[in-house]
Amino acid sequence: MKNRINNFIIPILAGWLLLPCALAAQGSAPDWTDSDVRGMLYPAETYYTGFAQMSVSANEGQEKVLNRAKQLALGELSERVRVMVSSKKTSTDISIGGSDIEEQIRSRFISTVGTASQTEVVGSNLKTHYDRTKGEAYALAFVSKAELASYYRKQISLYLNKVDGALQTAGELAEKGYKARARKHCESIVDAFAMIAYAQDLLTAIDEAADEGSLQQSRSERLRNTLVQTLTDLENSIFVYVECKETVEDEEVVYIADKLPELLTEGDCGCSFTESEEDADYVIKVNAYLARCNDAVGGTVFCYADATVNLYNSRTQKTLKPKIDEAKGGWTGKNYTKAGEEAFDELAKKIAEKIVPMMKN
Repeated sequence: MKNRINNFIIPILAGWLLLPCALAAQGSAPDWTDSDVRGMLYPAETYYTGFAQMSVSANEGQEKVLNRAKQLALGELSERVRVMVSSKKTSTDISIGGSDIEEQIRSRFISTVGTASQTEVVGSNLKTHYDRTKGEAYALAFVSKAELASYYRKQISLYLNKVDGALQTAGELAEKGYKARARKHCESIVDAFAMIAYAQDLLTAIDEAADEGSLQQSRSERLRNTLVQTLTDLENSIFVYVECKETVEDEEVVYIADKLPELLTEGDCGCSFTESEEDADYVIKVNAYLARCNDAVGGTVFCYADATVNLYNSRTQKTLKPKIDEAKGGWTGKNYTKAGEEAFDELAKKIAEKIVPMMKN
């Protein structure tokens, strides 16, 4: 009798002991899959959320359906944040100005803000669950408004510091004549301004009490105006690169290279000079040589210098070859060196007289 009772009780006890394991293997649905509970766990006042529930399709395993649910939940979260920001007055509504440069900046600015608003929300968390019995996947993406606001406060400062440094570098490069490099630095921070604007918009939408200290709008506006002015100055300025090869009886000398920049400036070319050919709007290449020297009465010497000149316009990518008249220089006491210098000085003046009108046109 005792054995019969044991034979009856032991299977029952074993079944009760194994039941939790069976339930664990099946997996009970977490609280957040229920919409009412989810609303209490992640209230709209303090969280942005995205939720997805989908059934596994034919020839699709657990991993694939969970990935689809994850992407849908993250997409919904991103869309909710984007709509929230768009519903407020955004920084893209501000007037940057009416010049061509300002319009180019505005166009790229708006495009980048739009792209930023559609990216995955920074700092978002993700939870997933797969119900084997139903063949359904669940995903929840969520982010704390407080954490999101804190992140974008830091981003505003980070990007503004980056912009400030880039503008200082661009100004230093422009002063040295490196126009192309200065422009690249300026163009590289247009996207940074867009990210600043997006961060300000998001912060304003999350926290209506956000003040100047956290938004830093005055600083961003000042730097944006500096960017516009720097690009305008670079666009209106003319940068010239001068390369001279000068010879006297096959020996290299330097006369025109020292004189030409000053003569071009005096001719009101409105230009600055750069040591980098790739940064120049105009590239002037001079091949000058002393053609001959003649003795005259009383020990006077007359020397004649000639040159070929190429003027390359980097904007039009065209090369002009102005005709330069032969230049004459004279000196007493049979001083051929001084007579040659005078010839080269006169040749430099002739080159400047020909080139300045070409650059102005």
